[in-house]
Amino acid sequence: MTIESSTLKFSGHQTFPVRYGWIYKIIQEVINKKSISDKETIEAQMISMGMGKNMVLSIRHWIRVLNLVNCTDKKNQTYELTDLAQRLFVNNNEHSAYDEYIDKIGTVWLLHWLTQSIPTENAELNTARWFFNYFNGIRSDKLQLAKDINLSLVHHDKELTEATLKKDIDCFFQTYASKYSSSMKVNEDSFTSPFTELGLLVQVDSKHYLAELAERKSLPIEVFTFALIDYIQKKQKDSSGKIKSDETTLSFDSLLNDVGSPGKIFRLTSNGLSEKLDQVEVLTQGKIAWTDTQGLKQVQHHFENLHKVEPSTYLDSYYQR
Repeated sequence: MTIESSTLKFSGHQTFPVRYGWIYKIIQEVINKKSISDKETIEAQMISMGMGKNMVLSIRHWIRVLNLVNCTDKKNQTYELTDLAQRLFVNNNEHSAYDEYIDKIGTVWLLHWLTQSIPTENAELNTARWFFNYFNGIRSDKLQLAKDINLSLVHHDKELTEATLKKDIDCFFQTYASKYSSSMKVNEDSFTSPFTELGLLVQVDSKHYLAELAERKSLPIEVFTFALIDYIQKKQKDSSGKIKSDETTLSFDSLLNDVGSPGKIFRLTSNGLSEKLDQVEVLTQGKIAWTDTQGLKQVQHHFENLHKVEPSTYLDSYYQR
């Protein structure tokens, strides 16, 4: 993917990060066939969800960014929950919700993957997706991040205004940055957004943030396996969804460093990725394995048809513990 092929979407959140409880509320609206796009229903949703107009607009934005809904009618802008969203959050006669109220850290990791991984073509780009796919540093601040994003988009055919970018960067740091007090304890005020729990971004002082690579011990192997299969499947499809490749091997480095890869999105160290892949081999009973032969590291799958594999199958063992 080239960054020029992306669609710029650096607005829509009304400067509000996604918050605890919001996802449950907006999912109930979708379940009850309430519009998440119609201007005429905003006042009713202000009452049903107990929030102001800008927050309603923000939560409508977030449910789409989180990739928990599919558009069923572009003209009328109607949406329905994805199959995965239903498994995660909806109780019905067929099954109980995996994690209706997002009590498990694995669900937050899964939502992070769904939100920040991007297809190889025609991706919607915002500050968070830029950061988790293109940022190669460790230390950052708001001014430098704005410069880096603007520089990367210098050849893009759409212009990004300074005001829009600033608001999106502010929202990004509110969404992901955890704060530490002088005693090095996590400041509970930073838990506005569930994503702060992941430790992907830490505010070290009034201006500077650290986004260190790590082994991500809190990332469940079942969620990582979901992401790994999802990534390979997407990588083998073109923009129309047609399968363009059936390669069974993938280089270790591409999994660690490529745009949209698990290594990038989860900000893993090389050792962290190695450990995860060892665990994947056990979980998949050898269907996915990796080798390191004379410095050539490769990941190989042994599925008869990878595109018939449902990644969410590997989530069952996590949520049934």
